[in-house]
Amino acid sequence: MPDAASAPTLAPLGPLTPRLDVLAAGDHRTVFLNGHLIARFACGDRGTERVVVTQLAEVLPLADRDIATAFDLHPVTLSRFRGQLHHGGAAALMPRRTGPKGPSKMTARLAARCRQLRLEGRSVRDIAARVSRPGRTLSHVTVAALFKAGPPAAEPTPQPLALEPASVEAPPVTAPAVPPTVEITERRTSRYAGAFLLCAALARLDLWGVFRRLAATVGPARQYGWAQTVAAIVWGFALRFQSIEDLKNVLRADLGVLLGTAQAPTVLALRQKIQALVESVDPAAVSRALFQRYLALEPVWEGFYYVDGHFCAYYGQHPTPKGWNPKRRLAIPGHTDVYIHDARGRALFFFSQPLNDSLGRAIPTAVAEIRQAHGPGPFTLVFDRGGFSADAFRFLNAEGIGFITYLKGRKARRRFPAERFQPGWFACEGQRHVYRLFAKQTRVGRAGMIRTIVFLGDDDQQIPVLTNLQGAKPAKVIHCLRLRWRQENSFKFLTAQYAIDQIIQYGADPETQDRRVVNPKRKALAEEIRRVTQDIQTLEAQLGRALEANDERRRPTARGIKIAHGRLRRTIAQRQHILARLEHRLRRTPGQIDAAAVGKTRSLLREDRRLVVNALKLAAHNAERLSALRFNQYYRSSKDVFSVFRALLHLPGDVRLTDGNRLEVCLQRPDSPKIAHALEALLGDLNQDQPRLLGDGPILHLTLSGVNMDGPIVEPPLSEF
Repeated sequence: MPDAASAPTLAPLGPLTPRLDVLAAGDHRTVFLNGHLIARFACGDRGTERVVVTQLAEVLPLADRDIATAFDLHPVTLSRFRGQLHHGGAAALMPRRTGPKGPSKMTARLAARCRQLRLEGRSVRDIAARVSRPGRTLSHVTVAALFKAGPPAAEPTPQPLALEPASVEAPPVTAPAVPPTVEITERRTSRYAGAFLLCAALARLDLWGVFRRLAATVGPARQYGWAQTVAAIVWGFALRFQSIEDLKNVLRADLGVLLGTAQAPTVLALRQKIQALVESVDPAAVSRALFQRYLALEPVWEGFYYVDGHFCAYYGQHPTPKGWNPKRRLAIPGHTDVYIHDARGRALFFFSQPLNDSLGRAIPTAVAEIRQAHGPGPFTLVFDRGGFSADAFRFLNAEGIGFITYLKGRKARRRFPAERFQPGWFACEGQRHVYRLFAKQTRVGRAGMIRTIVFLGDDDQQIPVLTNLQGAKPAKVIHCLRLRWRQENSFKFLTAQYAIDQIIQYGADPETQDRRVVNPKRKALAEEIRRVTQDIQTLEAQLGRALEANDERRRPTARGIKIAHGRLRRTIAQRQHILARLEHRLRRTPGQIDAAAVGKTRSLLREDRRLVVNALKLAAHNAERLSALRFNQYYRSSKDVFSVFRALLHLPGDVRLTDGNRLEVCLQRPDSPKIAHALEALLGDLNQDQPRLLGDGPILHLTLSGVNMDGPIVEPPLSEF
């Protein structure tokens, strides 16, 4: 690498034709200007290359884009080089030396000692602390690099600890599971220690087991494996970081405590790990496995599933399909996700509709996914007017699946006498709900006659409801449909708290399937016909006014009138002839044509990464819900239990690994005595489950700050309630 003093300079060459050639021959690159050799340097000599390319950009009448293309550089990179040259001269273009600046501290004797301690089961940080001496400090990075360069053949492979999820038999593991290395040997403090409260719920969801059975991997992992990657995503969203990019604001050392590492990965490293994770698993398989776990932990009430689409707008450059945005009430580019909830508002599953098809077309896919997770038993779909379709009704009837939805169209606007409405009631969740309604039959296209229940809504509005549940109580049908507000509230919550609308993957692929669009020639002909027809009508109106205003003393006969307005009549005849030819061309022009023939091809957004991340968002949400309901057993206040528990996730605390397989977590006691007593009871309940860090790591033991890890702490007296 040349220094600044020996960096080559370019002599003035006079007026030149802007033709620049850069050739690679062997280990060197040669630069020719108008066929003349002006520079030659080694391929790995980045300093000389930067000096050459910047000086060429300074003296040649060529665009930066052309010069950058010749050297396989980005124009922005060349612009940055020119700025460095102007501010610091050629010396600023020299690459900085990285790595150690002196002799290595890792001698052969220290390396042998480190390997011996590794065989004894010591962690990397513990080894670095044991071999360090005053004036000779070894970092854990240096020790880890030693093992990465060549681990000893006799080093034992840690065996995974058995984890049995609640009442669900897991299929055999298809890939070897290596438990995470926990590098918490000393007492550490984390402002995110409250997130350990979710470990028991995540274990019940079998989140780590799902990815283990799918043979998840992130490639060669020095410090962050697939378990740490999944945990970083889940806890990041549980702590209300809105995106992966938003994790740049996290305290990495504090979040690393939740991962069992020195610090959490950077955003760049996490993006790379997520991409590798997505490439190793099937995104749909992740959502299906978690769907089954949700149903195993909490069965759906009487088999009622709520299906609805959620549109996510796209504002990028790719020509993506348009969908209906209910917020802006217009069609804009984006994609639609179809979500499946239960009657309690619990988000269970979602799948994507890249072409933004109607909800009615998504019903067969939803039925297939529900049947796979629900089993052979009967169930019922509840959806809004977006799913109204005679074909969908026929499909559900043929499959023996119940449905409840609103009547749509002209028949829905019919009004009935008030005396036909009679009161009916249904008891649910300890409350009695009364509705004024009556039942009838309505013919819906090819679906035939369908049971219809009309009830009075707000402001005495008559609302007809369709269902094929013949034996169900009418008030029950109405009440189950009105529970859709819980699904809508879930969309609002997930959008605000977990950012399910975000598009975290911006690549796109061209649409592969054939698609027909409106023929633009036919559209242009129709517009021309409309214009010519309007001209004829205007001219005929002028002729009519002339006839009305005719002076019979001057032109007493029709022949005289025709002669007087001959030019106007000839113009009308010409326009009529043109109209006839246009109509003939319109009849011979096809109404639709292939989209590729007119250049109206679309791109479909890549969504494998988004599907996995959103599945983890739902897992974090459901784990928080399970934990909050468990906390509600002791807090005894359902109005604010979720907001209170959400605040508990941000409690700071101390963490320390003891006895090699026990992670002591001491959370800061909340100021509210009511919340503190409920949390203390919850911790005792969670400790009985013996949750493990990342599924198969150390056993967690959660306590409050009444007893410190280094000894007892005197608590201040509790105030009276």
